[in-house]
Amino acid sequence: MKKRFVFLILILVFVLFLAFAMSKISNWNFQRLYQTSYTNTFFSMSLIFEDYLLEEEELEKLKLIELEKTGIKIVKDRKTVDNTLLSDEIQGIWVFGKNTKKGITKYQEKESEVLNFYEQNLKGSKSYTLIILENKPLLLANFPMDSIDILLLAKAEIMSQSNLNRLLDFIIQNSELLYYSILDENQKPIIYSSFYEEFLPIMGKGAHSIDTPNGKILQLEDNIGDKLFVAGFSMAPLQRIISLNNRFLIGIILIFVILEALILFNLIRFESFRLKKAKEISLLKEFGAISSGFSHEFKNSLHTLSLLARDLNQEQRNILTSETNRMNTVMNSFKLLAQTEIKKERLNLTEVIDESIALNQNMLDMIKIEKEIVAGAWVYGNRTLLLTAFSNLIKNSIEANARNIRISGQKKGADMMLSFIDDGKGIDEKIIDKVFEPFFTQKGQTGLGLYLVKKIIESHDGKIELEQADKKTIFKITLK
Repeated sequence: MKKRFVFLILILVFVLFLAFAMSKISNWNFQRLYQTSYTNTFFSMSLIFEDYLLEEEELEKLKLIELEKTGIKIVKDRKTVDNTLLSDEIQGIWVFGKNTKKGITKYQEKESEVLNFYEQNLKGSKSYTLIILENKPLLLANFPMDSIDILLLAKAEIMSQSNLNRLLDFIIQNSELLYYSILDENQKPIIYSSFYEEFLPIMGKGAHSIDTPNGKILQLEDNIGDKLFVAGFSMAPLQRIISLNNRFLIGIILIFVILEALILFNLIRFESFRLKKAKEISLLKEFGAISSGFSHEFKNSLHTLSLLARDLNQEQRNILTSETNRMNTVMNSFKLLAQTEIKKERLNLTEVIDESIALNQNMLDMIKIEKEIVAGAWVYGNRTLLLTAFSNLIKNSIEANARNIRISGQKKGADMMLSFIDDGKGIDEKIIDKVFEPFFTQKGQTGLGLYLVKKIIESHDGKIELEQADKKTIFKITLK
């Protein structure tokens, strides 16, 4: 038993270790898979945007050269900008001298805004910027010429960065990408789109795990040319998968633990049953040895008593004959139970009950026995053993000072249900679970009567139960 218990515990420990290892390995594989997927997405996007930015820079250079030529030509041809005709291409032009300013634009209401921007950011330098006026992307470029600045407002014919930001906003709203940015050499954003307002931690080239109030983020950074590309991906889907994986493994462990507990429980019950049966077998062997030795002596004594009974009166002779018959039946029962196989036959239950009553006839004065046996009650069993069992139950009721004994029998499916009910003094509730144990008695006798009854019923594949209700003691027997 101990070895089996230790073996099951070792199996449980091994399974727990295996489940823990599987959890760690599978979670690590999920993390690696997600990080690889996000890394591939990041580099693909970065290469696409890098190609776009390079292409945009080349187009902007060409655009600026053309605008510079156009601006110089307008100033030379017109000498002034007052009567310049604006086109779909050129939507504003200003000339700034040392103390002079002249210009014209299609966006008169926004002119002061454009000129303020020029004063603060473009004045005196050859530079340009993309601005939005009335929801239209426009290119604002300044070209210093000798002592003047020529400022042009032109149509932006290429894809603007604002459109690129809108594309990124759409991607961020519909994927696990939380923010994406491209920074110049001074770490100023060229392109920036984020699920979080003003959230762009710079951690250094490589992959970084960042804890935020909204969960973990995998941030990827890489330098391509003179630009820094930064992207942040949500780890929530990975955490959900890891959580489900852990729950699944915990579920498997719980099922295995429950199965092991059931196995241990049944193993303990089986061991208890085995020990009990081993004890009973040992007792039966002892009974067999004892009954074989005493049977011969008892039969000789019983024979002698039968011879002596000839000199007694009829009443005394009947009592002695009844007792010797009952004792002979009990001894035969012990001898039969010690055998490996018990011979059985088809028996009329009513006849067996009547014979059992007859074995106790000398003790039945002032005791009323009532029988309620269903007609055609047949059982398959050994007559001697069943006589002993039933007569012992009747004798038990007599010794309990019963005045009324009722024996009932009825069919229940393929089984025969028997009840022995008496109104005797009953059995103490404290010992009711011990009455079928061998050698247990409070009457100063052998303590084998009810034990023998139980063994006989079980040898017939039946069972016996003891109940007490309404000041009555009830032995319920089920026979196949």
